[in-house]
Amino acid sequence: MDATCALPPPRGAPDQISRTYVMTDAKRQRLSAWPDLPPELLGTVLRRLLSLADRVRLRAVCRPWRVNAAGLPPSHLRLPWLAFRDGTLLDVANNAAHGVCIPDDAVSYSASENAFFLVHDDGRCSLMDAFSGAPVTPLPELAGLLRARDVNARYELLQPITKVVVSPAASAELEHRLIAVMIHNSTVLLSTCRPAGETNACLALDHYFEFCIADIKFFAGRIYAVSKIYETLRALDLKNGRLHEIPASPPGFEIISGVRPEFITMTDEPHLQKDPWPYGHIVAGRYLVECNGKLLMVRRWARKPLLSFSYYSMTEYHDDDGFGIERTRRFEVFEVDNSYRPWEIYGRWKKVRDLDGQALFVSSPCSRAAPAAGHGAREDCVYFTHQMDPLQRGDPLGDSGVYSMREGTINRPLLPEPAALPGSLLRCQRCPAWVFPFEA
Repeated sequence: MDATCALPPPRGAPDQISRTYVMTDAKRQRLSAWPDLPPELLGTVLRRLLSLADRVRLRAVCRPWRVNAAGLPPSHLRLPWLAFRDGTLLDVANNAAHGVCIPDDAVSYSASENAFFLVHDDGRCSLMDAFSGAPVTPLPELAGLLRARDVNARYELLQPITKVVVSPAASAELEHRLIAVMIHNSTVLLSTCRPAGETNACLALDHYFEFCIADIKFFAGRIYAVSKIYETLRALDLKNGRLHEIPASPPGFEIISGVRPEFITMTDEPHLQKDPWPYGHIVAGRYLVECNGKLLMVRRWARKPLLSFSYYSMTEYHDDDGFGIERTRRFEVFEVDNSYRPWEIYGRWKKVRDLDGQALFVSSPCSRAAPAAGHGAREDCVYFTHQMDPLQRGDPLGDSGVYSMREGTINRPLLPEPAALPGSLLRCQRCPAWVFPFEA
């Protein structure tokens, strides 16, 4: 080490002393500019973080880190997380629970695209990022539509909010990001999501779909809805997100007219495992999913419930984990078939046998497809979450698992051990949604 480095500067050089301190201060400022961290150094830090929660927190530090981290290759395979309405986030791969602070004066709904939709007690509405919790987008115009329809998030017996969907970020198909709120499975309210201080355009679709809605989905510049009974598919062109250009009573645009319920049956196929339940099955859910540029409908089958259970049925057909009678047994996947048939006006649902390397993650609040190889998932499988529990056993992951489209088998439970979840989850908060933290 050079000995002169430790010596004080000469006393007779005040200008040199001043310049030295100025240079030191500027250097200190440059070193403390954390947003300017080089991407290669940021990648090194990410690779050394073993916890996915820590990697999500790193991305939430500032916008430059989030942008640079998004361009880096994934460090390892990761399953999506599960989000509960109380703000609990469950890391499925590591069975670790994390929390997001939901305001005490608000009721939250999972809104897809890693967002929570908040309805406050004073009637305000907003969007909150499910991981950072910081960016909040106020939606005063949408709040006015909810008040006009007497929607009270605390008391949902009369006008419950049954689904909230947020479109992806602005794209060539949508000039503005949109949010859709479904009330009582019939009315859909649409609003743009502009930054605070800008006016949002809104549209109320009170009688547009004309059926009980099972699910809604933003896809290819439209909003789609599938019916609960006949599986009718109807769409509305969103005019590139310019809702003010859509008339108050837009004309109907039906893609699939649906089929009679008696023709919707769970058929046995030779390559699929059979369910020995002799009392029939019912459709327990329908989900719209975008996969490889196509719109899919996923049909969920469960055992038909009985008014009373005999001792024989309870012992013969229960599952090993004791969660047996009314439980999910199979999934079917369909795509829209618009092949030309001169004797038919509308398209029809066509069964899909495989997912071309994708895996489906379905839940009542949010469903989507993802490449199986990039997410630590199995190809041609449906990852599903708990949806209903008639006996109110209280297990938030009770009816969850992985369904194989190739064998017709279900692997349960979703986690090999009890979920690390708080015991204070209310019954209305026990139906989680899939979220993708590595995209946050």
